[in-house]
Amino acid sequence: MKYRIGTRGSKLALTQAEYVCGRLREAYPGDDFEIQMIKTRGDVILDKPLHEIGDKGVFVKEIEEQLLSGAIQIAVHSMKDMPSSPAPGLVFTKSWKREDPRDVLILREKKSLQELPQGAVIGTGSKRREFQLKRLRPDIRVVGIRGNVDTRIRKMEEEKLDGILLAAAGLHRLGMEDRISQYLEPEEMISAPAQGILALEIREGEQRLLDMLNELSDEETELAAKAERGFLQQMGGSCHIPVGAIFRPREEIEEQSDAPGSEETEGRLDVIQKDQKVYRLDAMFGDETGTRQAYVTVYGAKPEDMAEEAAKEVRRKMAGKVILLGAGPGDPELITVKGLEAIRKADCIIYDRLASPELLAQAKPQCEKIYVGKANHHHTMKQAEINRLLVQKSMEYDKTVRLKGGDVYVFGRGGEEGLHLRRHGVEFEVIPGISSCIAGPAYAGIPITHRGKALGFHVVTAHDRRDELADIDFAAMAGGKETCVFLMGLSKVGEIAEKLTEAGMPGSTKAAVISQATTSRQQTCVSDLLHIAEEVKNANLVSPALIIVGEVVSLREELNFYENRPLSGKQYLIPRIGTMPTRLGELLKAQGALVDEVQVGEIVRGPGDFTAKQLSRADWLIFTSKNGVNSFFRQFREKEMDMRSLAFVKIAAIGGKTAETLEEMGLYADLIPEDFNSDALAEAMKKQLTGSEAVWYLKAGNGDGHLKETLSAYCRFEEIVVYENCKVEPKLDGLAPLEDYDGILFTCASSAKRLMEAMEDVQKRCRIYSIGPKTTSFLKKSGITSVLEAECSTYDGLAERVMHGEEN
Repeated sequence: MKYRIGTRGSKLALTQAEYVCGRLREAYPGDDFEIQMIKTRGDVILDKPLHEIGDKGVFVKEIEEQLLSGAIQIAVHSMKDMPSSPAPGLVFTKSWKREDPRDVLILREKKSLQELPQGAVIGTGSKRREFQLKRLRPDIRVVGIRGNVDTRIRKMEEEKLDGILLAAAGLHRLGMEDRISQYLEPEEMISAPAQGILALEIREGEQRLLDMLNELSDEETELAAKAERGFLQQMGGSCHIPVGAIFRPREEIEEQSDAPGSEETEGRLDVIQKDQKVYRLDAMFGDETGTRQAYVTVYGAKPEDMAEEAAKEVRRKMAGKVILLGAGPGDPELITVKGLEAIRKADCIIYDRLASPELLAQAKPQCEKIYVGKANHHHTMKQAEINRLLVQKSMEYDKTVRLKGGDVYVFGRGGEEGLHLRRHGVEFEVIPGISSCIAGPAYAGIPITHRGKALGFHVVTAHDRRDELADIDFAAMAGGKETCVFLMGLSKVGEIAEKLTEAGMPGSTKAAVISQATTSRQQTCVSDLLHIAEEVKNANLVSPALIIVGEVVSLREELNFYENRPLSGKQYLIPRIGTMPTRLGELLKAQGALVDEVQVGEIVRGPGDFTAKQLSRADWLIFTSKNGVNSFFRQFREKEMDMRSLAFVKIAAIGGKTAETLEEMGLYADLIPEDFNSDALAEAMKKQLTGSEAVWYLKAGNGDGHLKETLSAYCRFEEIVVYENCKVEPKLDGLAPLEDYDGILFTCASSAKRLMEAMEDVQKRCRIYSIGPKTTSFLKKSGITSVLEAECSTYDGLAERVMHGEEN
């Protein structure tokens, strides 16, 4: 039978393929073998380090495509260049005998590393080699170099490098041993996993070919490949991360008690049977910058176990902390103080469906956020994948937060995640959250215990892993006087009621179902066991929901505080400037409203071109927003000015919140108009001016010129642009249809303009609220004739206008 052997076209790759081809021809003379060269992406891009052009697959993808198509039957690679797992549909054969796995130095003039002068320059394209070389000689300067062996040697001569680092295996196969200046022993430099081992890859199902290739394998090399590649797979290693591993037989361990790592692994040697051969695995792992590195040595008889143990030891030395954090039942303000602090300090947050957007907004701008789903029947990521992700991210970040709805351990998978982290050597901490089984009933006006009605409570999950009704002891629940709480049971309401009544609980027992508890969308149905399922169906409740059964439900009418607030059941839309939730939204939510906010702009720094000398000539500073205050003082500090520069300057602020922001800077406004708008400010300023004063207006670049037009005749008026309110294209995905909102709240003309450009017929589909005259004027010029304007141009005034909107 004819077999085509695919390989890269480099001299070394061809030499390796010829070696394989020769052995096969010798072993199987009845078959025909030939070599076919294939160019890969890694062969084309030679001007960049490997970690900048992609993962290990840059040398194999095109070859694997030819293999899958049947154009070739065998692929020959250097195993160290291979991803930790073969592509789908392909398999690796057992490993043939390994060539020398060590790294070596080729030096231009000197004979050894020790002889190199201070500050010598060495070329390598491997971070693994670079970081380990610097451990041996911190003074050495490392430069990037790529290409085949001949190219690298030529570059060394042309660029007058002191030397280059290469693999001994390649030089041996090319017959270039004489160019080697020094072999670096594993104790000096741990080589790449599977360095010196060839990877023979074929299609799945080619049993005859697999048997032929396996017949020529080497047992010791196969064990080494399993251990070293196993470590690589455990660590998720790639060309972006420096990772090394070398597996060797370890003879006479007792005589080498001073070997690195021997003390920490001594106890594990006791479990090895006397007739088993003992091996040693040295491994290293580092981050991309080389600031964190770990080196470990483990001993054992089973390569897979040794790989796992080495990875675990590396994580113990390098991994950051993972925090399993309960976010609470839904209301973002119910998170613990410690939990909120963890979110704010997190480098990475892995969150599920129940995590509040308001909590995620508290994270640092550079924090990586990863959504893993966990909605019922719609898991974005399976639990095993989440577990692996937690371990992976612990190696990338100092602080990783796993943000889970409710409490970490109450019917969640927090215990599984914690056990997985512990088994993999990753430190973790648990920050509990308020469980919905307590908070949900409380927000619905139902105390979970109450003297004379319930002295305790049962809490169970309503469904099992097959999504069937869980195996619940209904008799115990029906026979007692405790409150019964069923979580995640919306689809099981009828079955639960039926099982309880069958177990002896009276059909007249009060029951409640709370949907989306503690959120602005909370809805509660109350009935008795005989009719609760019908009530829930008619109300169209949605998950997540919890079921409460017991006499405490009768207290809801008197204790219900949450669903009786002025704006309960109302929904509003706020276009905002910036990424953070607004205080206006918080005011509405406090009154029971559901609030959606959509970003339409962002504040960026303006030119703010002023000096301390120029500022000293100003008599008045006018601020009309907190953005103006913050931007001015940011540039004020950057120019290394201090408060003495403002010793003789008076300050005018348009309103209370602007004045409060000034107070945070240690300044009190000299003038605040009674009405918080620009007309009132201009009239108040006229009374203070004599005509000779220099007045600076600290404003946005796209702000209007109303104040300048009004005050220029009364003073020397100058506009200083300290910030820009720049447009951001609104992301409308996830918003409700406009018809579903009870109102849109506009806090400035620019927000109104941008939202109206993104949405059609705003004025015809929704009630419109305005914060003040300027915004109202723009809205009316845009064709919106009916505008509800706040009496006082503040967030508080606008919120008050919304609460009385129905009356007008």
